[in-house]
Amino acid sequence: MRSVSSDHPTGLDPHVLRPSGALLATQIALGAAIERHAVVASEHDATTLDLLTRLGFAGGDGLRAAELCHQLKLSPSHVSRMIDRAEAAGLVERRPDPADRRAKVVVLTDDGCREVDRFAPRLHAVLDQTIHRVLTGEEIDRLVEYLERIEAAADTCAGPEGTGTPTT
Repeated sequence: MRSVSSDHPTGLDPHVLRPSGALLATQIALGAAIERHAVVASEHDATTLDLLTRLGFAGGDGLRAAELCHQLKLSPSHVSRMIDRAEAAGLVERRPDPADRRAKVVVLTDDGCREVDRFAPRLHAVLDQTIHRVLTGEEIDRLVEYLERIEAAADTCAGPEGTGTPTT
């Protein structure tokens, strides 16, 4: 039987776990604030609004499903179902990609644009209260830089082809 230290039960080092715990707690708290104050007022769920927001950033050119998978960190089948639901609701449409007629891009419809226009002020209000009033512009830039570095490392750690096996 393995001995358990009172300082580190199960051998986990709190100094190693502290950053991930802080990131996860922040993600949960921010997600809950966005849900309560921005999403709840919409007739759509958070994942649909996330999809619409990303397409709004892309402008009229839209995005390929593969790029949405990358941005949303979701599988192609999951993103395809999200697009199907948004398309059925009249919020997006698939169009031929002007750069490659064999491929499709997903673009917002007029209804999708209106939904983003309704959602954006509520989202901005939450982000203003939780981020922009708490951090300086310089701190936000550093935070984004750090988070992007962590994201890139996590993507690498996921291993080839999303196997979940960390690369060494």
